[in-house]
Amino acid sequence: MKPGRLAFFALSSLLLMGTSHPKLKIPKLEGKVRVDGRLTEPVWKEAAVIPNLTQQEPMENSAPTEKTRVHVFYDRDHLYIGVECFDSEPRKITAFWMKRDFPIRDDDYVEVLIDPFNDRRNAYVFAVNPNGAKFDGLVINNSERIYPAWDGIWYAAATRDERGWYVEMAIPFKTLSFNPRARLWGFNIMRKIKRKMEEDRWASPFHQVYFTKVAEAGYLEGIEGIVQGKGLDIRPYGLVGEEKKGDGDDKLIYNGGLDVFYNITPALKASLTYNTDFAETEVDERRINLTRFPLFYPEKRRFFLEGSDIFSFSGAHPFSFIPFYSRRIGLVKGEQIPIFGGVKITGRTGNYNIGILDIATRDYGDLPGKNFFVTRVSRNIWDESLVGFIYTNGDPRGNSRNSLFGVDFKYGTSKFLQDKNLYVVGYYLRTSSSDLGDDSLFGVFVDYPNDTVDNYISFMQVGENFYPALGFVLRRGIRRLHVGLSYNPRVNGKFIRQFFFELRGTITTDLQGRVVEWRLFTAPFNARTQSGEHLEFNYMPYYDYLDYPFEVYRGIVIPPGKYTMNKFRIEVNTSKKRPWVFDLSARFGEYYTGHALTLETGLQIKPSKHVHLEILREGNYVRLPQGNFNAQVIQVKFDLYFSPKLYLQNYLQYDDISRSWGINSRFRWILKEGNDLFLVFNQGWGDPLDRWAVLYRKAEVKLQYTFRF
Repeated sequence: MKPGRLAFFALSSLLLMGTSHPKLKIPKLEGKVRVDGRLTEPVWKEAAVIPNLTQQEPMENSAPTEKTRVHVFYDRDHLYIGVECFDSEPRKITAFWMKRDFPIRDDDYVEVLIDPFNDRRNAYVFAVNPNGAKFDGLVINNSERIYPAWDGIWYAAATRDERGWYVEMAIPFKTLSFNPRARLWGFNIMRKIKRKMEEDRWASPFHQVYFTKVAEAGYLEGIEGIVQGKGLDIRPYGLVGEEKKGDGDDKLIYNGGLDVFYNITPALKASLTYNTDFAETEVDERRINLTRFPLFYPEKRRFFLEGSDIFSFSGAHPFSFIPFYSRRIGLVKGEQIPIFGGVKITGRTGNYNIGILDIATRDYGDLPGKNFFVTRVSRNIWDESLVGFIYTNGDPRGNSRNSLFGVDFKYGTSKFLQDKNLYVVGYYLRTSSSDLGDDSLFGVFVDYPNDTVDNYISFMQVGENFYPALGFVLRRGIRRLHVGLSYNPRVNGKFIRQFFFELRGTITTDLQGRVVEWRLFTAPFNARTQSGEHLEFNYMPYYDYLDYPFEVYRGIVIPPGKYTMNKFRIEVNTSKKRPWVFDLSARFGEYYTGHALTLETGLQIKPSKHVHLEILREGNYVRLPQGNFNAQVIQVKFDLYFSPKLYLQNYLQYDDISRSWGINSRFRWILKEGNDLFLVFNQGWGDPLDRWAVLYRKAEVKLQYTFRF
């Protein structure tokens, strides 16, 4: 880059960084925009402009290596964002994916964060890559992760030429919940240049600030006179197909139902569902469980994912507890229980966040139809803090009455010691069941999540009879102390970009104070390279007290006793920016009375944006005096992408526990945003010794259409 041009970029970056919370006053314009990724309409020339972004990664607060120009305006119905991503080597632009909700960390992309309430804690996220593939999700309470399951109706397109690539977005106000009185909206925008592992931002381009830190976003100013129309979306569906179970005859299946969404206010939405169907939902991945405790599977069903951010509870985590785990509704021991219907109200009013859910299931086999109720209310206090409560009622697995009540408090700030992040969380929960009586769960959590130093400490106690029938708890009757220390220096050398030295320890006792488990996790070497590779070595000693026999595999039982084990792990991950990606994780060492090796390998091949092949294998090799066994899971994904709106995904799985194969094929055609045609095929086969007997087969065609008013 020429010195004069570099100086210009540096100067513009410094001007933009006069404050970490810049403001952009955007105009309200009238002009036709065809969302085709070209920015050729005259109205774009009148839009507000961000002339360039500022580098956050790898060199914070620095001039970017490539120029990015952002245009923003709105009319009464849409917010429009146009981005010019100039590139000095356009042939090296990384863009492998074309599907909806593509893995954004794999490609070049532009990502937009919008906080329509300006509450500085929750936001919508929209992203587009150079192929025009779209990603959207939610940020909840300034979390580092994005909840990608939210799917809104919005429009985007991308194009390329010899100067770079370009994005147009049109986001309907009908899709957003917002405060109509707010004159400032939280806003940030980021561009990822994958081949350089570079991230450029508008607001807060500092290592200390992750992009989803809504409290550190900038502002859009001047939004007024916008409308949501009548705020009514009606989404009916129709389904027809054929099903076979075991040796039974094929039977015709047909179904229909309805979802209705109504904006009570611009910030509060009511959802009504009737005869809810989840045919298009991807099947769960198969896993091998060598522990005594249940596995946690994430929710994938769309109705329960929409508005799920409102029901989140401070301190909850799948490795410990979740007071409301929506998979308890409509799923029992892997069987789908038909849902008659339900009502959900989610959103915000003033400083209050409100979630109410009432769902009824139908009779299914020996299980009678039941009703389930959940409510979650929290109040925003100070800049980044909240206090709230949650209540659930209903038991999907029994005839007893069960309810849960909990309160939580979260204090958050990004100004601790001037510019550091700090969170303090406290929570208390109690369940009530006519079978089990009352008991409680409570805990505290202090987190200091910063770039160079990332430390935390937590304590939790779970009562013997704490039974959240609509929730999830990993282990009862315990006290657990968990401490984590991490020092992550950035060296920005020729090969290494950053080291991560980690030390984490957990001590678990029963309620009488006897140690039943302790774990230590160390990372004497953990590095991320300048090209995006990851190398790590771990030493993980582990103590477990078994007070009862543990059947780890068919007929192989580990006797009660005290076990101290030394385990090791080696992990290698190549950069996602490559057309091929290889992942290796090897865990080995002592396992109760013997030894075990767990070898996880993954190979991803992306010859073009139209074809993706991924092969994953987990092999467990266990040698014990009580007996030896091998257990494996094989997963193969083969996907064909014809366009961002038309693709076929195939997911083949095998595991040694069930000794069966299963395939899930899903064809999706997005006719128009909100209108989808799905062709779904599921089939399972038995072990080859059973001559590949068909265990089940199901083929369905589903059409859903959204009417907006």
